Amino acid sequence: MSTTLPTIVPVSPAIGARVLDIDLSQDLTDETWQIVHDAFHAHNVLVFPGQDLTVEQQKSFTRRFGELLAHSHLLPLTVEGHPEVMVLHNNEQKPPGLNSWHTDNSGWAEPPLGTALYAKITPEVGGDTLYGNMYLAFETLSAPMRQMLLQLTAVHDVRKAFGADYATLQKSLKKKGIDTDEQFGAEEPVEHPLIRTHPETGRQALYISSPYVTRINGLTDAESRALLEFLYRHIETNEIIYRHRWTTGDLVIWDNRCTQHYAAADYFPNERLMHRINIAGEKPFLKA
Repeated sequence: MSTTLPTIVPVSPAIGARVLDIDLSQDLTDETWQIVHDAFHAHNVLVFPGQDLTVEQQKSFTRRFGELLAHSHLLPLTVEGHPEVMVLHNNEQKPPGLNSWHTDNSGWAEPPLGTALYAKITPEVGGDTLYGNMYLAFETLSAPMRQMLLQLTAVHDVRKAFGADYATLQKSLKKKGIDTDEQFGAEEPVEHPLIRTHPETGRQALYISSPYVTRINGLTDAESRALLEFLYRHIETNEIIYRHRWTTGDLVIWDNRCTQHYAAADYFPNERLMHRINIAGEKPFLKA
């Protein structure tokens, strides 16, 4: 157990920080963990470069943030004996399946708190992941727009995210024996506030996820489409984004409650291998 304390170095003014002088294969002291914990809530995305981790070590570190999730529909895509660890493996035979801004699994009643992604193989060029600060996405809107959004909820539907709109993802899952229609056909849509309150920081963040959201409640179809399109473009504002260039050995963990991410699918047909873990979360809420 190392007694050297980590150094936190911001990677952009808006979001993200590198955590240096830390070895995640070792147990963390309480003091080190507190530094990491505080940095997570201050920067929303943490990059731990140069790690050499076993699956158990990745799980052990990630578990400090909360209970690890095992998604039954993804079991064919997980590391054998580790149902919490999803293998994201893309190459010439398996192109990337999702190429849009999103927050993980918002179509469930209790979406993940966060995600930890560990880079095992990275392409020489491409395959970056972009992260957007959804606190700032909300805070940079005008006061009248913020007031309107605080009154609204949106419908999130798992069936949309794994349906015909995302045919590449659907096809790759079927190759692994996962029939998305059979798996998700009985899933019911869920309703989440358009603006959610972070349970630990108390800040308000925009909460939408284009693969899952079908409409905004209380608006006409035309109004819903127009407002969603505006918000989807708004979260692409460069000033609230950090673009991470992956290096083998990077572990990146992010807070799904106040971020969105976009995995650039520009590296096909080159190989990219990641191990992903989701951390259990709570039902999104807006505190009055």
